[in-house]
Amino acid sequence: MNRGIAPYRESKTSLEFRLIKDIVHEYPEMTEIIKRHFGEDCFKRADFKIKTLGIACILFGVDQNRLIQEIEEIQN
Repeated sequence: MNRGIAPYRESKTSLEFRLIKDIVHEYPEMTEIIKRHFGEDCFKRADFKIKTLGIACILFGVDQNRLIQEIEEIQN
C-alpha cells in the first residue's frame, strides 16, 4: 500500500519523536494501529494527540519497537 510516501526511517524526524496528532494527520491509516495498541478510546483523551509516540508508549506501557515495526510493515 505504498502511495509514494517515504519510509518513516527516511523522514526528517524519527517517528517516536513525532506528535500523535501529526502522525494520524499525515497517515490516517495509522489510526487503527494506534487504537489497537493504546485502546479504542485513546483518541477521546484530551491530551493523547499532543504526546509524542515515544512518550505515549512509556506512559501506556506499549512496546515502542513492536508498534513502530507494525507501522513500518504497512509501508512495504
